[in-house]
Amino acid sequence: MGSSGQGPQSSGRQLLPAALVAVFTSVIASAAVYAPPAVGEMGVVFAPWMNEAEIMGAVVAAGGRIVDTSRLPNVIVAYGLDDAFQARVRDHGAWFTVAAIGLCAGSGDGV
Repeated sequence: MGSSGQGPQSSGRQLLPAALVAVFTSVIASAAVYAPPAVGEMGVVFAPWMNEAEIMGAVVAAGGRIVDTSRLPNVIVAYGLDDAFQARVRDHGAWFTVAAIGLCAGSGDGV
């Protein structure tokens, strides 16, 4: 049998551009879904070592309103009243903000 000159490494290299496009598309789609609104409900992520009182204090000091706690102890759902809230809450210790999709703590009873 003749050799076509394409071994397993060669076909893997040919798939690399398609794989990179797929990863890039996934990252962009995820960023679009989890991008917080300029104003409204958003998840605010703080350092894991901050306690709930510090987190709530930072949100209020930044001019936001507390909406709910989340499934994670260092994330809170807040309502930003203006488009500068995200920058102010980062100045008060938040790492970043995300869309509040699926962050609210559920009761766990399926209701």
